[in-house]
Amino acid sequence: MLTTQRRTPDTGHRTGLALTDVVGNLTVTRTGYVTAWYVAEPQRWSFKTDRERNQLVLAHAQRLAELTGRRLYLRITHRPYPVARWAEALHRSVVNPLPGWESYLQEEQLQVARLPLDDKVIYYGVRLGRVSGAGRAANKVLRGALDRELAALGRDLTEIDRTMSAPGMDASPAQAHDMDWLLTRSIGLGLPAPLDPPPQPDSVWSPSDLAEHTDGVEWSAPEPYAPHLRIAGDRNGQRVERYVTILTMSRMDLPDIPESGYGPWLQRLDRLRFPYEVSGVFDVREPAQTDRDIRDQLDRIRHQVNHHAEHDVDVPLQLSRQRDQGRGIEDETRSGFSGLATRVHGWIRIAVSAATAEDVRNRADQVIKMYSPQVVIKRPSDQYTMAREFIPGEDLAHTGYRRRMPVTTLAGSLPAATALVGDRVGPHIGSTSGVSRRAVMWHPWMSTEQRERSGLTVVLSTLGGGKSTLCGKVVYDTTRMGVPWVVLDPSGPLTRLCDLPELRPYSRRIDLMRAEPGTLNPYHVIPDPRPEHYTPEQYADYDDPALEASLALQRDTQAAAAQRRTLAIDAMRGLLPAQITGSQQTQTALLLAAGRTDASVHSSPHAIIKELEAESGLGLAEHAGHLAKLLHAAAELPQGQLIFPPADGDDRYQTAHQRLVVMSLRGLTLPADGTPPSEWTLEEQYSMPLLYLAGWYAQRSIYDRDMNDRKGLFLDETHALLSVPSGRTLVKKTGRDSRKHNTRALYATQDGGDILTAGVENWVDSVFVGRTIGAQAQRAALGLLGIEPGHGYEEILEGLSNQSRSSNTRLGWREFIFNDGNDGMERITVRLDRPALRDALNSTANPHRSRSNPFVELAKDGNR
Repeated sequence: MLTTQRRTPDTGHRTGLALTDVVGNLTVTRTGYVTAWYVAEPQRWSFKTDRERNQLVLAHAQRLAELTGRRLYLRITHRPYPVARWAEALHRSVVNPLPGWESYLQEEQLQVARLPLDDKVIYYGVRLGRVSGAGRAANKVLRGALDRELAALGRDLTEIDRTMSAPGMDASPAQAHDMDWLLTRSIGLGLPAPLDPPPQPDSVWSPSDLAEHTDGVEWSAPEPYAPHLRIAGDRNGQRVERYVTILTMSRMDLPDIPESGYGPWLQRLDRLRFPYEVSGVFDVREPAQTDRDIRDQLDRIRHQVNHHAEHDVDVPLQLSRQRDQGRGIEDETRSGFSGLATRVHGWIRIAVSAATAEDVRNRADQVIKMYSPQVVIKRPSDQYTMAREFIPGEDLAHTGYRRRMPVTTLAGSLPAATALVGDRVGPHIGSTSGVSRRAVMWHPWMSTEQRERSGLTVVLSTLGGGKSTLCGKVVYDTTRMGVPWVVLDPSGPLTRLCDLPELRPYSRRIDLMRAEPGTLNPYHVIPDPRPEHYTPEQYADYDDPALEASLALQRDTQAAAAQRRTLAIDAMRGLLPAQITGSQQTQTALLLAAGRTDASVHSSPHAIIKELEAESGLGLAEHAGHLAKLLHAAAELPQGQLIFPPADGDDRYQTAHQRLVVMSLRGLTLPADGTPPSEWTLEEQYSMPLLYLAGWYAQRSIYDRDMNDRKGLFLDETHALLSVPSGRTLVKKTGRDSRKHNTRALYATQDGGDILTAGVENWVDSVFVGRTIGAQAQRAALGLLGIEPGHGYEEILEGLSNQSRSSNTRLGWREFIFNDGNDGMERITVRLDRPALRDALNSTANPHRSRSNPFVELAKDGNR
């Protein structure tokens, strides 16, 4: 039973509440007032333009104005997302995980448990009207009378349903479990949330049903004017007591949003590191009421002005400002036709709780400082009656601290605005670091398996921005889930992932610079399409599915042969000096030679050289012979041997049976960005064809596995791949085929402009943007994120993962702007909490990494 500080008359049901009945989303009180309750959808505020934010505020204001003449209730509470439920969902999503998965998941569960996972829940209550005393009395013996009176309110309810579901409010009628949660959190104000909620409740509750919420909950005030009250109740098998303080908003001087840079004024509470609850009561005033109030206020001001004039005293400036403000409000209410001139009277309460009186006092002080100086927060003396306002159906404690405001000011609170990014199923990749701190999960294959979207993810940042850290963590976590990955790492440090004990038995590192001759044979790195990937079921919409499947296989087989020729020509051109590569004769000779050779997977670049030596047409014999000699010489070099095989062979065994394959091109010397080919060194010239051939080699793993199996492909230095036609074709083909082949492809690059110019933005599903410097690079990054440039977000990109001048240690974290591809976007922080993984992914130079400290050795000798 909910005990009270002052006993009130009851009707025989010992709940101590004004609430008597719940019918669907309607609540009925002893005095007959009926309120309809709704749950609002979360709304994203971060990384929208000022225009989009203003539209969001105005749409919310318009919906509020449509409730003119009604009383509106606001309740903000939180629903915990149990870590055990997240771990269970992740466990159910994995297929054939690596040994040790269970212990890994337990360790992740402990780490995530330290982060807040609560979902903010926004309830709106709209007072409909009142049922008669006869209907309430009949309820004792027959509910039919009450049901008939509630049905009579149906027209109003339909109108309110339409208003609440419209853009700007986006709220739907509360379901039975929503109403159950609202009462649980309101009656047990400040108590920990129950970990195991009760089974699905009924949609109709009587006073005897409400007793389930009040029994066992005790409210008490330690003393008449105590700054808090004590609430005790049974939670999760034990008796729990919490100290609760109720704060109320007093004088408000809120800046204009979004122009001021401030966010919605109720969203500030999301920054708190402790639980909070909000209760608001608002009367949306009729224009006539507002006009009458303003006239009365202006009359009082006018009398005061006349009084000053009678005594020949200057009118105070404050009084003049009040007069001007009143005239402005009067003009708005009389001339406004959009409803945005509507005025609102409101009472806003904030509840904070803690296990001790000292802690709850400290938390209340944090709220007060957070809103200072724009909003004055007071701690009222009558804590008990203030706290009861949080329970649906209870009256206002008193009319003190009433705030009078335009409806646009109330709309600027946007209580539903919150941090939206990621999902609650995938591995934990970090936490939000913008308006709030929430755990961020991301399942890389949810987009291909459920949303039927592409699996292409772009990762951008300048040097040291954390691309390898983020991608390495995603690869590590999902490899343990059982997903096979192929990683192309031109610089080599990611090969250390293969040395981690938990991955070593299932990993293979391939040093392509030391691989067998012919490993990067351009004809061999592009496989033929597999017939089992072309089933009639995929072409069921056609008149003859079997024929269409056969034709599609034939078309793609021919396309693979044509792509081999193009790739072979690009590789040959990459081995020739820049002066010769750019000539029309070279292009013509290579095209003719490649066109006469076999383009199957068993062919070889040696066949092109033979055709060049046999060239006799179009007067190209001398030039073709010269090209053949240059290519012969290049084939003898170590880099050239990777392209020219001594004999045909099949090396797919190197990747087919491993969960993690990291292909290293350590020793590869890529030319600096913007350096013209004529200025490349010989090593830089040979490195380019090796890079994009290695990309095709890595991509081949997608087609060597079943289409339905999850796969991962991580291509680093993507900007270098995009510098040649065959590299751009590789990037496009991977993005286009990622959904069909259930692949998550990570493209890491330093400049988003490379992705935009490559024409693959239509296949981009999600984007991570780390620290980005330079106006052009920032514009490209914002374009991939879907953000209009010129709204101040460029400075945010430059400030990501920023380190202070006084710091002399490397950062243990990296920041990104994460667009999850599902209308979620937030600033997140990625940390590597596993020391071994952090060391493996650490690419920062350390001269002491591989040698002992001589001073330590001397100290040891001295001790001897």
